[in-house]
Amino acid sequence: MESVEKLYNYLNLKLPNSLVYEDLYNLYYSLFCTLDILPENLKSLKLTKEVLAKTFVKLATEKNITNFPNQHSSELLSINKIQNENYWIEQIAIFMRADKWPNHEIARKLIGTE
Repeated sequence: MESVEKLYNYLNLKLPNSLVYEDLYNLYYSLFCTLDILPENLKSLKLTKEVLAKTFVKLATEKNITNFPNQHSSELLSINKIQNENYWIEQIAIFMRADKWPNHEIARKLIGTE
C-alpha cells in the first residue's frame, strides 16, 4: 500500500485536474513497462499491476477524465469502469496481446519528467 500512496501523491500533484483518457491510459501502460519515466526517488517503488491499478483508480476518482473512446462492443467506456481495479488490470493483458507499446515521451511530458 505504501507504493500506491507514494505514486498516487506524486502523480496527483503532477497531473492536471482534467485529463484526456488516452493520456491517462498511456501513462498507466508506460509505468507498467518502465520506471524510467519517474524521478530517481520513485524508481525503487514496487509497481505491480495491482499497485498501478489501485493508483489509477484513485486518480480516476480525483481527476476529471474526458474523451473516452468507444469500446469494441460499441459500448462507451465510462468513469464507472475506470474506477474499478479490474478494468486497469485487464488493460495490461489487452495491450500485451495486441503487441502495442506505450509512448513514453508523451508520458514523460504529462508528468513533467522530459
